[in-house]
Amino acid sequence: MRTPAPRPKHRTRSSLVRVNDFDFEWVRFLGAEPIDASDGRCVMRLDPRPVHLNHNQTVNAPVLYGLAEVAGAGAVAAGMMDLLATAYIVVKHASIDYLAPARGAVTATGVVVPSAFAAAKESVAAATPVDVDAEVSVVDADGRRTTTVTLTMSIRPRRK
Repeated sequence: MRTPAPRPKHRTRSSLVRVNDFDFEWVRFLGAEPIDASDGRCVMRLDPRPVHLNHNQTVNAPVLYGLAEVAGAGAVAAGMMDLLATAYIVVKHASIDYLAPARGAVTATGVVVPSAFAAAKESVAAATPVDVDAEVSVVDADGRRTTTVTLTMSIRPRRK
């Protein structure tokens, strides 16, 4: 039996309520932990295991993208989880810039512009398809920004 990774001790009380919102198989597989989530914002952290590292012993690019995608989707979903029972979110487009090697624990912060988040929430409530942009910044253990990602997330009503 696999022992679950310990939860970070620096999680805020407000985010504890939302931890189950991120209990997806992909997030568990990746090893990402939710740190904070609120309307249009999501912070995810990953303490890399050996499997996450490349030949230079830095966090591998696909792992950084995976973490950024979770933070971006989380920023879109946080604050409207109740509405998403009748909709789904998928990545429509992604643009990524790798700025520096990522060493140690990495933290991804996804943000949606407040007016865009409010408009998306209204569209989801009306069962109208909508695309939403999320900006994600990934920093490493030294606080160095290593990766930026722009995601366009599509929110669509579930098929009946």
